[in-house]
Amino acid sequence: MNLPMMTVQFHAPHVHLPHVSRQEAGQAVDAAKSFLPPPERMAYYGGLGALAVVGLIEWPVAAAIGVGTVIAQRALKRNRGTGSGPMRSTAHRASAPT
Repeated sequence: MNLPMMTVQFHAPHVHLPHVSRQEAGQAVDAAKSFLPPPERMAYYGGLGALAVVGLIEWPVAAAIGVGTVIAQRALKRNRGTGSGPMRSTAHRASAPT
């Protein structure tokens, strides 16, 4: 493009993409899957998002429900791993009669 006192040239950027093997791609997919929730929870979040999109619930309410679900799932998972919390079994001592 020629403008008075200036010339402008546009070039496509040269982008070099590294070659990725199938094994590396598979490892990347496995790593990404480890961050995603299980399919049934993905369906739950998708349904929650769909309800917000069609306007049956407001998006802040959908976001609060989704975040609350994530927090509750993490707490439940943590409690199962440590054996603490309301889900643990407690052993009661038998008191000696006096």
